[in-house]
Amino acid sequence: MTRPAESGRLAGLILAGGRSERMGQDKAELAWRGQTLLARARALLLATGITGIHVGGRPQAADGLPDSQPHAGPARAIIDAACLLHERYDSLLVIPVDMPLLEPGQLAPLLAGPSGQALHWAGQPLPALVPIAPCRALRDEDIHSIKRLLASLRAEALPLTGPIAAFSNINTPDALARLNTED
Repeated sequence: MTRPAESGRLAGLILAGGRSERMGQDKAELAWRGQTLLARARALLLATGITGIHVGGRPQAADGLPDSQPHAGPARAIIDAACLLHERYDSLLVIPVDMPLLEPGQLAPLLAGPSGQALHWAGQPLPALVPIAPCRALRDEDIHSIKRLLASLRAEALPLTGPIAAFSNINTPDALARLNTED
């Protein structure tokens, strides 16, 4: 079976609709290494070869998608994206806007998995590869947790390789300050 990346039926989804309460400001607009976290996430997906990139929870952004239930959590944003994009794509490579240390090599194994299989790294619900059809079928379920969504999709957890720090979310001003000092 053809993998989504090979067929061109793979979209990138950046989760950027959170309130950023712990950060105290919009995380997507934070600057790191001369670009916003949102621009960094777009560049990361482009570096994997994905050209159809959408931003969940930001209908005002280029290729932004609205949330059916604003601030209902990232799993709901993924299900919403699946419902909105099902005619154009078969799968979504989902990344959060606040993981600036992710690199293309950490996403490649997710893209290399079997077609139609939900995948993520063991112990890390995101990033994840999510097939659209089974995700879309969950639209009437009360799912707000990524872990519950992945369980409902029978996602396979790949053994984690490489530095765990790449999967760290930047949620507070202190975490951003540490990131900038380690840079």
